[in-house]
Amino acid sequence: MPQASIDITTREQLDIYMNPQRQRLLHEMQVMARPATCKQLADAMGISASSVTHHMKKLEKLGLVELDHTELIRGITAKYWRFIPTSVNVRAGARDDLQEEKAFLIDYLHQRTYDALRSYIASSEINREQELGLAHGDLRDGFVYLTEEEAHELQRRIAAFLEAHESPREGTVPWEFSLMFFPHRQPEE
Repeated sequence: MPQASIDITTREQLDIYMNPQRQRLLHEMQVMARPATCKQLADAMGISASSVTHHMKKLEKLGLVELDHTELIRGITAKYWRFIPTSVNVRAGARDDLQEEKAFLIDYLHQRTYDALRSYIASSEINREQELGLAHGDLRDGFVYLTEEEAHELQRRIAAFLEAHESPREGTVPWEFSLMFFPHRQPEE
């Protein structure tokens, strides 16, 4: 099934998407990797269920979550929400009045992932995984030298790989990532 895609083009969309509590909620839903109630999410996040409900309505409006199913639990209808794997394009290169907010959002998302990596590296898990020869978290940076065709191929391959692995399967665990790649440009003097 092709991944959903959303282009953030309006202030309303950006306001919904960049809210830190909604970002935490989306993150938690992806880590849980299963439909969950607002109460389950609230307990996991340490916030009120009414707050989660409020944020879910906003995220549903944007197309990032949807009602998966309902269950009758002790006479109460529980709504189970699921995250919709979605490619969100904030259109960072667009020259519009949202540039500053978009830059803040990009910084926030990368910093959150970097902070999680730092916490992981500080844990004893990475040493145990390395000793056992298991896959482990890492950070690589540098340069690769690509033609325009090779750059497109890199983007296609990464997108296809990520899309093929965006849903949980038996025996899998969530891996958090943040990718940046762009053509290097010398600053103009």
